[in-house]
Amino acid sequence: MAKPPRRRLRPEARRLEIVEAAERLLQVHGSRVRVEDVVREAGVAKGTFFLYFPTWDDLLDTVRQRLVSEFDTAHPLPTEVDGPVDWPSVIEAQAGAFIDFASARQGIGQALFHSDFAERRTMADNAILRLSAIIRAGQEAGAFGPVDPEPTARLLFAAIDEAPRAVAGGEDRAAILAALQTLLRRTLAP
Repeated sequence: MAKPPRRRLRPEARRLEIVEAAERLLQVHGSRVRVEDVVREAGVAKGTFFLYFPTWDDLLDTVRQRLVSEFDTAHPLPTEVDGPVDWPSVIEAQAGAFIDFASARQGIGQALFHSDFAERRTMADNAILRLSAIIRAGQEAGAFGPVDPEPTARLLFAAIDEAPRAVAGGEDRAAILAALQTLLRRTLAP
């Protein structure tokens, strides 16, 4: 049986095809995905893969950046341009959004944020930077107490990051979210 003729794509489109194939496979199979799986899914040669991604970690880094950008775009932080912001509600909404976002992406999240890749290729922790910014803005508005934003954000994120795994493990989402909101309120109370 003859193979169908190869489609000619612009380099950006071919690269995106590889990235999207990796995303689909990582979501289903997590860290078990390999280059061979991605090239088969994308319908490209192994050499084409390495033309765009010199290493496997380069591809994973690209996928991780896309995931972070997807969350940031879907859940932008408010500004006080249009009036006062309810910072306690903002941080609770961000935590809930993260739980839902990460719960829907367990396989890919495990491969990108909780694997040996994540240890090899650390990144500026966007979630902690985001939480720190919310805490500082809430403090400036008088909505949060005098905590040190960076270490507090790191510890709060540890709880937020555990929540999707608890939900995936069968815990009640509403109960987890309620406990998390209580933790956030008590920690950041003025």
